[in-house]
Amino acid sequence: MVSTDVEFYHGNKGPLFRIIRTPENMVARLLFIAPLFEQANQTRHHITRSAINAYGQGIQSIIFDHFGTGDSHGELIDANLGLWQQDILCQLRELKAKSPHAIYLSLPLSAVLLLTDEMLALTDGIMLLQPDFNGKRFVQQLKRLALAAGLTGGNRPTNTGAEAEQVVEIAGYVMKAKLLDELAGQHINKLAGFNIDCYWFEWQEKLELLSPSRLKQQTLANKNNTLFIHQIDDVKFWLATELQVAQSFLAQELSLFSTLTASEAEGR
Repeated sequence: MVSTDVEFYHGNKGPLFRIIRTPENMVARLLFIAPLFEQANQTRHHITRSAINAYGQGIQSIIFDHFGTGDSHGELIDANLGLWQQDILCQLRELKAKSPHAIYLSLPLSAVLLLTDEMLALTDGIMLLQPDFNGKRFVQQLKRLALAAGLTGGNRPTNTGAEAEQVVEIAGYVMKAKLLDELAGQHINKLAGFNIDCYWFEWQEKLELLSPSRLKQQTLANKNNTLFIHQIDDVKFWLATELQVAQSFLAQELSLFSTLTASEAEGR
């Protein structure tokens, strides 16, 4: 039986909903960073499966909702990029202070837009699942999909004073336009370098060629020759359900977890 704790963590602006699965003989910790907006809903089932995978290999898993999203307190309109990043950093610092266990991050899809050099310095490795470090492209796609579905609301100011802030509604998500601007400004070039092990899972058909932009991102992430690329030709994890899962990915992920825990056990 999986040992699961549900709690509200003291975030910088309000309590954050967290689910923690702690194995009896813990050898490492894995903090799951949720992707943004609808991607968070699309990946919940997959993240739960991954957390159970980690638990079985002696890795504590921590899943949480960003401020203003999911079951965490607050409203999305009051969130900003800096707040989300600080909430992640606070959790990493606390995990680091609690014990010497290795800390890993799991970053699916748009979650990588929250990554900072300080986070990289606090972790022993990161797992990237179909990441795209191009914030401008992510925001453009978000707006385009919402427009196609007729789910884009107009811009409106939050007040009529000199400091009025524009508010936008996209696909039912109401936020300050500044948040989208902050996300659009994110890019892999803003990170000084990956000095830790980086496990990149790329969903790609066997004969499919990567686009030049993705090849460039992988090259930038491999400045220090610490990038390990895993090709997945299976169900897209962001479309996974209870009846349809990416079995080949789960198998590769389980193998990676096993390797990491074996390495941590030997290093004790």
